[in-house]
This record gives sequence, C-alpha cells and structure tokens, in this order.
Amino acid sequence: MKKNIPIAAAGAASLLLLLGVAYGVARKRTDYVKGYIRRKVEKGTFKIKNFPDPPKSLRNKHTFEKLDASHVNGYWIDREKAPNGVLVYLHGGGYLFGPVELQWKYIARLSRHTGKAAIVVDYRMAPEHPFPAGLEDVVTLLTTLRSTGQLPDNYVLLGDSAGGGLAVSTAYRLKEMNQPLPKKLLLLSPWLDITLTNPASAFTAPKDIILGFDSVRKAAKKYMQHHDPRNPLISPVFGDVTGLPPTLLQIGTAEIFLWDSRSFVQKLANAGVPVQFEEYEDMFHVFPLVPFLPQSKKALQAQVAFLHS
Repeated sequence: MKKNIPIAAAGAASLLLLLGVAYGVARKRTDYVKGYIRRKVEKGTFKIKNFPDPPKSLRNKHTFEKLDASHVNGYWIDREKAPNGVLVYLHGGGYLFGPVELQWKYIARLSRHTGKAAIVVDYRMAPEHPFPAGLEDVVTLLTTLRSTGQLPDNYVLLGDSAGGGLAVSTAYRLKEMNQPLPKKLLLLSPWLDITLTNPASAFTAPKDIILGFDSVRKAAKKYMQHHDPRNPLISPVFGDVTGLPPTLLQIGTAEIFLWDSRSFVQKLANAGVPVQFEEYEDMFHVFPLVPFLPQSKKALQAQVAFLHS
C-alpha cells in the first residue's frame, strides 16, 4: 500500500529522497539544486511517497516481474538480462521507508547502462520490523534464488544510504553462513555506523543539507531498538572486512557519513580488499540518484566502468 510519511518521522536519509521534486524545478545547476533542497528542508513541509511498485513512467522502457523468494518479495527488472549479471538493489530510507520513485529510476537507469538485470528487494522495515528483520529478508532472498538457480554467480549487491549499510551487513552474514558472496559491492553514501560516535562527523554536519544528527539518531533508535548498536550487522564499520568482494564507494564531502566511509575504506585497504573510493566535492547525500547533475553523470560512468571491469 502506498503511504505518505511526514518528514518529521522519516528519520535518517529521508530528506534526500525528496530530490525527485528537482526534476520539475531544477535548472540543471548543482548550486541551484542545493539551494532548492536547503530551502525546502528548512520549511519541513514535504511528505514522502513510497512506491512499492514500479512507477508507470518506467514500464514502457523496462520489463518488471514480481518475485517471491521464500515469502520475501521484490521485483525483477529486465530479468531476461540475468545471464549478463544481476544488480541486487537495497534501497535507502533510514530503514523506515522506501523505495521512492527516484530510487526506482536510479536502479532502472543503472540496469539499462550496464545491460544487466536488477532486483529491487522489498525488505521489512522499522519500526514495525526492526533489526534483524530486513537483514534476514535480504539473506533469505539471496540464498533462495541462488539455491534455485535463479540468481547467477556474478551478481552484485548495491545500496544507497541505509541500503548501503545493509548491503555490507548482508555480506558479513553470508560470510558467517559460509555462503558465496556477491561478486562486487556498490555503496552510495552508505550508513555504516549507527552510533554516530565519530567526532569528525561534526566537521561536515553543518554542510549536510539532507541529514541531521537528530533525525539520524531517531531512525537508528527505531531500527536497532534493544540491540547493541556496535553489532557489525547493524553498524558495519565495526565488522571484519576480510574477504569482502571488490567495492566501489561513492560519497559527497558535504555529508555527515563522510568520515565513517573514510574509516571503512581504510579498513578495506588494510585487509587487502580491492576498493575504489570516490569523494565528490561539496556534494550532498546520495547525489547520484539525481541524474541530471554533472557529478551524478560522472558517478554513474564510474559505476558502469566498475561493474564492467
């Protein structure tokens, strides 16, 4: 069921998903988009509309097929391209909501540019379904599709914001289960530390036009509830990254999450995990979802090259 969620309740990563409004008002200038977002965020009058089903605007460009993997739901996008590889996408939304229209358009665009199929996972979310429900859903879907031969070996796990953190947590859990890992990880502005205890985050917080400490902490509380926030399956920055697949991480330098991403990338490098780390100067949270910005186009090109390498 589609629902409107007030921004005040949306939590971490919520405001970024309002960027879909920029399609109708932006003048294709990064500074204009930033100013537009900042003004709207300060007013706090937006509502977020979930899109559990693909937007109609995409249905003449792609084929969509519902899937049910051991009672975990989702959608295939262009399933006929699965022999070329599959992009398993975990949407962001502070573990509280999503996907939204902008996220559907992003994963469809990446599928089109790479010639690969995609899966949008409809994992359970807080507060009704806190940790570990969403993680269990993703692991169940992957192991079911792998065991039935529907998901090829060369699948990629990717996510934005909370979905990026969930992608890493999923890789940890698969490793614990001695299950095959995805061939690559693609992380966009991932939420890697629910504790928000890295003091360096305060340096970029004033620049972050999307996220604030209060909203992120509220979402974190709803997601983790009574669990230890330093559990690596909740905050992947604290996990053992040994054996993780090659990873591309993209983030803007005007983000609260920047410092946690830097710490995580350093751990990957120290563990010998092939990692490609891209910082985009003064860019906001999950900016690659906004397709017409020059920085977003550059990020997409890097994603396609990484997935084809």
